[in-house]
Amino acid sequence: MKQIRRRLTYANVVSTLALILVVGGATAIAARVPKHSVGPHQLKSNAVTTTKIKANAITTRKIKKSAVTAIKIKDKAIKSEKLDDNAVTASKIASNAVTGPKIDAATTPFGRIVQEARGSSTRALPKGTLTVYPLQSNTYTQPAGRDDTYLGQLEVVIPESCTGTREITAGLLVDPVDPTAPTAKEFVATRNFVDTDTGPLTARLTIGPAASFQPAKATTHALYLAAIATCETGSGITATSGGIDVIGTE
Repeated sequence: MKQIRRRLTYANVVSTLALILVVGGATAIAARVPKHSVGPHQLKSNAVTTTKIKANAITTRKIKKSAVTAIKIKDKAIKSEKLDDNAVTASKIASNAVTGPKIDAATTPFGRIVQEARGSSTRALPKGTLTVYPLQSNTYTQPAGRDDTYLGQLEVVIPESCTGTREITAGLLVDPVDPTAPTAKEFVATRNFVDTDTGPLTARLTIGPAASFQPAKATTHALYLAAIATCETGSGITATSGGIDVIGTE
């Protein structure tokens, strides 16, 4: 006892009492904090940092609807391995959001209709005379490095007055100097139709396909349909509709 008394000093007593008060006070404060009492207003700005958030703690149920907007997503932050299968569906992508630069064209070759030339007027095909069928939107520009394919169709009506052997030759013209008097090389595709039945007939003649290989520079083209018809006896064949599709492949 005497040894203990000799070791007791004012400093020792004061520091021990201070420690007891601190521990006891902290315990008391913790005990006085009610459950669910710490909310957003009690948190200091920037208090919750990345290291304070448990891994996988923020789930989809914790994210408010429409809370993650475009400006909240870091460039190149979302990679394929981070997405669940079927998570990003067509309805989740804004119209025109995925543009050409975002597509790896080298691994995704594709073809699509890049130009449509159409006609819906009725044009007589006089016997033995080459006739150009009128089309709207029949000029377009082919970009450098793109393969273009042409596919045409001409609908013809053969009346009952045209008898015997009925023959129609339809052609697809690209960039003719004079479409009413084209040269053989200006016909890129032709279709010959022969009929020996009797009575009226409507036929849809498919012409092509024909290809235009990749130009070194952008090139403007003009497209035409032309046809010549003959009847063994009589006449009256007409073209009632037609069109040319340009399919571009990159």
